[in-house]
Amino acid sequence: MFKNREKTLFFILPLLGILLFIMLVFLSALTYQGGNKLDPDASGYSFSKNYLSDLGRAKTHSGLDNTISFYCFNASLIIISPIFIVYFLYLPVLYNDNRKTLTMAQIGSLFGVFGSICFAGVGFTPADLYFSHHVFFANWLYRCYCITVIFYAVAFIFIPGENRLFATAFIITGMIVAAHILLSDIGLADYFTESYTINVLSQKASTIALVFAVPMMVIYNRWQLKASPVSLSLLALKN
Repeated sequence: MFKNREKTLFFILPLLGILLFIMLVFLSALTYQGGNKLDPDASGYSFSKNYLSDLGRAKTHSGLDNTISFYCFNASLIIISPIFIVYFLYLPVLYNDNRKTLTMAQIGSLFGVFGSICFAGVGFTPADLYFSHHVFFANWLYRCYCITVIFYAVAFIFIPGENRLFATAFIITGMIVAAHILLSDIGLADYFTESYTINVLSQKASTIALVFAVPMMVIYNRWQLKASPVSLSLLALKN
């Protein structure tokens, strides 16, 4: 049976972190005072009209106080940031089956750490208070995690055995996040009639895909921990 420390690091913490994030985001959406960029006077939170970042605004688009949603959403990002920083710093130790797999995991985790730092960056820079900084952190969050997912997809391909399901799931996740980056950052959404809605929905799709990637990876982590003991080291540099 694997040690409690490794179980906490690779199984319990990431699951608790992502569950906490989901619950706080749902609470933020339920308490959001309403309004979006297209319709400031709209009531409640719209899945297709409101960006996730609207939940973290100090005031809604119509100028109403957004206190509960503000604290819940931004707290969710600030809390999960250190959880996933530590998680990615040690995750490569579970992917040391061979040199190719380990190298892919190390590169993926390095970008995972940067992406996790951006979680806190987004949480500390509400869109209506520090817009340019908020956009910087939000953009790099998706960019970094897209690279992370792709490198871990390749890592699964290099792992001996039947890991096609994990590799396929991560490739699909990477494609969804990459599509959001192309639509939003490069501006491909502008070619659609409803460009604003396309951007909002692509952000939601990429976020949902990343959320589902966590339990997928945790399943593999649990298998690895049961299969053989691991020696913890930052980015598996001692392995």
